[in-house]
Amino acid sequence: MRGHRLERWAIALALSGLLSTWAIGSPCRELRSEDKAPGGSKISLAKAGKDIKDVLVSPFHWKKNDFLKLSAVLGSGLLLGLADENIRIWVQARRTSGSGHFFGVVTDFGNGGYLCGFMAGLFAAGEVAGSDGLRKTALLGFESFLTSSALTGFLKFIPGRARPNAGEGSHSFHPFSSRSAYTGLPSGHSSAVWSVATVIADRTNSVFVDAACYGLATLTSLSRIHQDKHWASDVLIGSAIGYFTAKKICALNRNPEAPALSASFGLSGKRQTITLSLSF
Repeated sequence: MRGHRLERWAIALALSGLLSTWAIGSPCRELRSEDKAPGGSKISLAKAGKDIKDVLVSPFHWKKNDFLKLSAVLGSGLLLGLADENIRIWVQARRTSGSGHFFGVVTDFGNGGYLCGFMAGLFAAGEVAGSDGLRKTALLGFESFLTSSALTGFLKFIPGRARPNAGEGSHSFHPFSSRSAYTGLPSGHSSAVWSVATVIADRTNSVFVDAACYGLATLTSLSRIHQDKHWASDVLIGSAIGYFTAKKICALNRNPEAPALSASFGLSGKRQTITLSLSF
């Protein structure tokens, strides 16, 4: 068991190092405009607290498009929920010792301890390299992780859905239960890994990094089904919580002055003028 833990920590540190090295050394990497602005890379505790509060209360200010996204996620979760039992049977029938070992390693990338260690490594790399972009990405990742974890923890408590390995089926619910066996919906590992992966992908201009982040997040989510810890619908809802939380956190920390498009029309005795300006 100790050997497996060391192996997983080594993989997490290696990924952190690879991402940091690429981000520091890549000639095509550019800081976002908000990082170049004075003080743009700094996140105070007060600002982080305000961001978390804004995310938590955002449903009270949702617009039509936001409710459409919610309906799409819930509708997909409901449809997938109807197939949860069959998906579980199909996956468990195809488990092997090799797949068990692989997904046993991958699943820990949704573990809070590993994610915090990863973000600490990313922040340290930013300190060493003097990179405002890396520092801010690490801080926003931590902020997104905390927010999505709070949301997921609260939502788990309400339905009290039985996990697959509880042996009660996919339609067993025990509302407001604190027992681990009844905290299946939504998947905490899925929410956590997507909350961090989405921040990194959102703040980089690389298809390679995007694919690596979303690919690892997808594998981590699938590992929860493979390891019989969650139903497929649990994983979908958890992943959506992490993804949209991260997107909201990133949006709240972009420079509100850029990009901005403005237009003006001027009229004088001899001529008319139209002025367009785009700021970055």
